[in-house]
Amino acid sequence: MMDSARAAGPGPSETRPLFVMAFGPSLVTLLITFVAGAVVLLTSSTGLGAIAPTVAGLWLAVHQVPVTVSDITLGVLPLVPTVALVAGVARAARRAGGERRPLAELRSVLLCAIAGPALFTAIALAVVNDAAGRFTIGTPPPLTAFLCTIGVHLGAALLGLAPAYWRDAAHFLHVPTWVDDCARLAGRALLTFGAVGLAIVVVRLAIRWETVFELIRSGNDAVGMISLVLLSLLYLPNVVIGAAALPLGAGVQLGPISMSLFSAAPGRAPGVPILAVLPQAPSPWYLLPLLVVPAFVAVRVGRRCAARSLDLGPTVTTVAVTALLTAAGFTAAAFVAGGELGGFGYAGADLLQVFLFTLGWVGLVGVLAALVLQQAGESRAVRAARRAEEEAPSGYTTYADEPDAIDDGATVEIAPAQRGDHDGDPDDDLREHDESAADTGDFDALAEQPTEEVRPVSRPARRATPAPAASKRERSIADIEELDSYTFGQ
Repeated sequence: MMDSARAAGPGPSETRPLFVMAFGPSLVTLLITFVAGAVVLLTSSTGLGAIAPTVAGLWLAVHQVPVTVSDITLGVLPLVPTVALVAGVARAARRAGGERRPLAELRSVLLCAIAGPALFTAIALAVVNDAAGRFTIGTPPPLTAFLCTIGVHLGAALLGLAPAYWRDAAHFLHVPTWVDDCARLAGRALLTFGAVGLAIVVVRLAIRWETVFELIRSGNDAVGMISLVLLSLLYLPNVVIGAAALPLGAGVQLGPISMSLFSAAPGRAPGVPILAVLPQAPSPWYLLPLLVVPAFVAVRVGRRCAARSLDLGPTVTTVAVTALLTAAGFTAAAFVAGGELGGFGYAGADLLQVFLFTLGWVGLVGVLAALVLQQAGESRAVRAARRAEEEAPSGYTTYADEPDAIDDGATVEIAPAQRGDHDGDPDDDLREHDESAADTGDFDALAEQPTEEVRPVSRPARRATPAPAASKRERSIADIEELDSYTFGQ
């Protein structure tokens, strides 16, 4: 019935989430950019005549497409709008994908996730190209615009579908389960670096609070000061990612301004309050203890990988894969957060240093920490894994664990003779004689006694397969022989 319904085509309940997936986040983004563009144009006394190219330029900027204004290319774009867009697309993809759908049916969700935004990007490029002759805005390369748009929306859609379909996708692609654990460790390492970068920015802003307020007051009126504060908040993730690269030993630069844990070259920076974190003097020595941060992350990764396996090969493999994923993720974040900043040149962290230093810290120090913890056994997780391996069954079985090979599934019980009050019964003398013979050890007299009737008592069969049941006569003879052997033994 379900197959016939799917063959008939998607119903209204299935079409609506796909429609929302294709146009919902894009329409919301366009509405927000329209409001922001109108506010900017009205506060700058420009008028709403340039609202169309302004909205088109903001649409491209949200998708991290470099924007050219007055022959100045702005490649360092704020990440806050992009992060908000990714969150909205991921939520729409999660609703459109549902749960427990076949992987083949997710193609429609992914196609809708990129088809609608690609259409709006084409329209934005047409509007910007038309306004390039009348305004100071320039047309970005179309290939770059489409690739950035598809990358943002496709990545957000995959991020939304991952919690429900990652297991099935990994099974379909034959991805080992330990790769999932490595990805989780890499994500935690990146979050740790991000938290440290945020702490560095907050501390620097607190130290340079006078410079921060001077830059805010440079906005002259209330609108200008609010605009500078909002601009600083929009660029906060970019600055945090750049600061997170400092503990690794990588360099961060803004044109002629450069900074690392070992040296700094101050210079003139744009008048944005968030840039007060940049150095105004050589790098102080008290920043060197920040090298403990990547060492801590590497030891943590090595500890987790050492607890997963006590063998050398799997431990080194998991640490190496975790280090590679962490380095790739950090480099991608630094690439998105940086770019060309007009006449200042490149702004952001050195991408090659970020990749190599992250790979070296997490890979080399992580492997060393894992080997030391495995040999010394100081890690609680390693001790638990070693104890579980030592307490594993040795493979030997005791006789108590072996099933009885000769078991007919039934036992016999000798029913005692019922003794009643039989006065004058001539058989009483015979029974008394028999009992006295048994008590005195007269075996000949005991052998002449008639055998008593036995009755089988059934019991539940054991797990082992019982042997074929013997006949009643054979069981009786076996019981009598057992009784005789017991009596002779006494």
